[in-house]
Amino acid sequence: MSLLTPSIDSRLVGIAPGFRALSILVEAAPITQPEVAPAALAQACQQMLNDDVPWAENHLAAWDEVFKTFGAKPKRTPCSASALRKRVMRDGSLPPLDPVVDIYNAISIRYAIPVGG
Repeated sequence: MSLLTPSIDSRLVGIAPGFRALSILVEAAPITQPEVAPAALAQACQQMLNDDVPWAENHLAAWDEVFKTFGAKPKRTPCSASALRKRVMRDGSLPPLDPVVDIYNAISIRYAIPVGG
């Protein structure tokens, strides 16, 4: 396996100087407890609805500003965390999709950060 050093394009640094990214490479492994992921997703949805982090709204508004700078329209193409959280507000929860997806959606919903895989 070759190692790559992640970098952030200088154009992005100019648009969002505080942007940080974390990339993790995980080799496929068997999922031994698939029930954990949908439970984590359900818990994140309930925590967001009942005991949300106080900074979530401001944090996601900052993401909207960065999206605007990129030329995107946040109302039309919001960051993934905003879109998922709006669905939870509307529907009360999200359906489980896949253990890996459920885990990163749970993190994204609970902490108002866009996470993907």
